[in-house]
Amino acid sequence: MLRGSGFSSRGRIFCIAAALAAVLLYLAPLGSYPLMEPDEGRYAEIPREMIESGDYVTPRLNYVKYFEKPALLYWANAANFKIFGENEFAARLFPALCALGGAAVTAAFGATLYGRRAGLIAGAVTATSLLYFVVGTLNITDMPLTFFLTLAFASFYAAHVRRERRLYALFYLACALAVLAKGLVGVVLPGAVIFLYILITREWKLFVEPLYLPGIILFFAVCAPWFVMVCRENPDFFHFFFVQEHFLRYTTKMHGRYEPFWYFLPMVPAGLVPWAAFLPPLLSRRSVLRSPESAEQKRANIYLLLWCGVILLFYSMSDSKLIPYIVPCLPPLALLAGADVDRMASTGTWHGGALWWLAAEAVLLGGGLVAAALLSGEYVNSSQALAIVLRAVPAMLAMPLAVWFFGRKDGGAAVRALAVCALVFIWGLQGLYGVVAPTRTLKDAAQAVNVMYRAGDTVAAYDEILQGLSFYTGRRVMCVAERGELEFGASKPEAEGWFPTKEGFLEMWNSGEKNFILVVEKGGRFDSLFPDGRTGASSMVEAGDYLVLVKRKDVE
Repeated sequence: MLRGSGFSSRGRIFCIAAALAAVLLYLAPLGSYPLMEPDEGRYAEIPREMIESGDYVTPRLNYVKYFEKPALLYWANAANFKIFGENEFAARLFPALCALGGAAVTAAFGATLYGRRAGLIAGAVTATSLLYFVVGTLNITDMPLTFFLTLAFASFYAAHVRRERRLYALFYLACALAVLAKGLVGVVLPGAVIFLYILITREWKLFVEPLYLPGIILFFAVCAPWFVMVCRENPDFFHFFFVQEHFLRYTTKMHGRYEPFWYFLPMVPAGLVPWAAFLPPLLSRRSVLRSPESAEQKRANIYLLLWCGVILLFYSMSDSKLIPYIVPCLPPLALLAGADVDRMASTGTWHGGALWWLAAEAVLLGGGLVAAALLSGEYVNSSQALAIVLRAVPAMLAMPLAVWFFGRKDGGAAVRALAVCALVFIWGLQGLYGVVAPTRTLKDAAQAVNVMYRAGDTVAAYDEILQGLSFYTGRRVMCVAERGELEFGASKPEAEGWFPTKEGFLEMWNSGEKNFILVVEKGGRFDSLFPDGRTGASSMVEAGDYLVLVKRKDVE
């Protein structure tokens, strides 16, 4: 341990209460809002089909092969579906548990590096950072990856500084699970960070010391079997997954997700809100970063900066960018911020203008959130959004007041007040899911389909891959005039007839040879399919942004 921090019984009680509050914050609302398109529907439907088919090796989406991601999230969701049923709570549970686990690992690692209180602050910063919370309560692959990367980085460094080689087994296990969560980044990113750390610190023995045979065996025992089995059953998996979905996805704009190089730079501090104000003080002369207490602490700082910097640079250089990619950058920044907040609280000196940065963040963010809510009417119910924002903003405004009131007299009280404000802030904004999710889900349309469905009907969707439609109906969906991410699976024999062109579908629709339930977005897509407005449908209902049309040959 590099430095200690006082820790009273009152502080321990508070930490237990805060941890329980965080667990409730993450878990309690998971089933209260519908799955959002496209990602949440996709990662719920694949495990649903695994359960239905009994095939847990070859992932399928809308009943065609889908190889864009490894299988760990699918397996976890399938297990939760069997325990809790096929619902939103079960679909989001594994990422949420990974988020809580990542915060706990961050806290434990921080305690090893900077002392118990610093570690607990780092865990609180992680759990209540806005981007971390959002990604941790969605059914996507980024939070499982973040958790296992965090575990890998923490266990590697702990094994190194403690000289406990057995901890390298945990490092290899975490890397294996990171690979199963999202592919080769699970070894590429830790490998790059460790390599640069060795070069900078000249810890040359680290080229050999981590080569722990039991750990290496464990790595391959955990992650290799699935890759071997899926390649054996699907010879084209290797090229699609490793060449197209790794190399080509990283180096080309094939997925249409190009953003400029600097795209992630503002996203990192934005992701740490409401704790972003503690990043600038890290550059001050009295900070943990600029004034480490020992050579050991200096090396720890280098490791954390590399952890964040390599991941940020890696994804910034990619031609495919999505905001959740940078979530693994947040735990190392939370560790540095937590250590610095602990130092400020211990000395009673909030250096680097921390109080003023907090005040500026509160005013700017509060004003920005209110303005965004007022201007959101085109997309969501702006009055509901404003009410939710106004529930969260006071907690943000209270953070600088807490430092001003408690900072010099009782650093522990200031830290506890900051943690409570952050929890209340995230709890307040959590209600936005109930406003946003209904505008980005297929649940209403699927429920309309389920009411209208008769045996023999074919469910179809026009010009979109509607992931949640398959999940909420439990049925295969004909994809008209659009293949999208199903292009690979759509080219296989088992997909024949399920991906017609617009003209081919209209011929079947008008001929009456099949009974159809068609889901089409109102406005442009409906007008594109039926330019004169004549559908020939026997019935039609509205479901959110969609129209659900029924055409049966036995109904004129």
